[in-house]
Amino acid sequence: MPCSAPSRAAGRALRLAACAATLFVLALGACAPTPEEQAVERDEIAAFLQDYLPRMAEAYRTGDVEPLAPYAAQKEGESIVRRVRELAKGGQVLDAELVSLEVEDVRTWSAVNAYVTTIEVWTLRVRAAGSGTVLREEIDQTNRVKYQLKRDGEQWRVFWRQLEQTFED
Repeated sequence: MPCSAPSRAAGRALRLAACAATLFVLALGACAPTPEEQAVERDEIAAFLQDYLPRMAEAYRTGDVEPLAPYAAQKEGESIVRRVRELAKGGQVLDAELVSLEVEDVRTWSAVNAYVTTIEVWTLRVRAAGSGTVLREEIDQTNRVKYQLKRDGEQWRVFWRQLEQTFED
């Protein structure tokens, strides 16, 4: 009979593992947002980006990223600083104006992480630093942009932003 004791223990362990797996799957299903919660989250993210993007444009124009602190994670702020410095090395300043924003897709994978895809229309003017002379201009440039957002307390923050596509007219 020495073999029966281990098999009873093994059977008990298998039953416990199966119960734990079932509870885990049920818990995951219970955490999935309802369609109503998804709509609220989408609206919340759209409002956040509508507030963030003009501030980002101002940071490009002035070179001051400090007003982005509540909106952008350190990684994103550093990325903007690098781009502003690159423009400044060339004696240029970016003057950007958000014309429109459409949230195309929102995918959350936890309560604090989301990928967001937007369609953004911008008027972009690259000016000579100091004189303000327009060197290049794009009126109503349409872009598809991908974001990773992280929730920090009650507010989202931009972890990174990446231009995926610019549409030609």
